[in-house]
Formats: sequence, C-alpha cells, structure tokens
Amino acid sequence: MNHIYINIFENKIKYYIDNLKKNERKKIKENEIIIPFSFSIGDKLCYTKKIINTLIQQYNIETYNIEIDSNLGIDIIDEVKMEGVLEELFSCKGVVPWK
Repeated sequence: MNHIYINIFENKIKYYIDNLKKNERKKIKENEIIIPFSFSIGDKLCYTKKIINTLIQQYNIETYNIEIDSNLGIDIIDEVKMEGVLEELFSCKGVVPWK
C-alpha cells in the first residue's frame, strides 16, 4: 500500500511517499513543491492539485495524511483552502485518510 504524507507551508508543500508492506515502511520518494509567489490563490490551488493528482496516479496512492505548518499566522486561511482542495482531490480519487 502506498501512502503520501503532505506538509503544507506558506510557500511550499513538502511530501513523501512510502510503501507499507508487512509492517515494513520503505520510502519511495521525498520532495517539495515550490509554489510561485506571483500566483493568485486560485492558481496556487490549481497548480498544486495538478501535481498531487499526477503523484496519485504515478505512485498508485491509497492513503494520505495532511498537516499544516503551525507557524503561519494570518496566512493560515490560504493553507486551509489548500488542505480543502487536496482533501477533495483525494476523495474524488478514492484515496482514504490514514488512521
């Protein structure tokens, strides 16, 4: 089973994908998505959604976990929007939250 962990920050999204088999975790990929500062919030959401969608398809993601950086202050609103868009994407693709 492939799992994606996503950490949302103000100007980037860090993620890593691992495979869980027989209680053994193997890291497949670790990277970050740099979100262009010049993008409007709508463009940021669309840009990130397309990349995560590609990762879901490419790595056959079955479960996910999303966290938001706790030091965002006023920018928390845009990150909550990002979380909502990603959760909607996961739901549409049949990817379930990790419990």
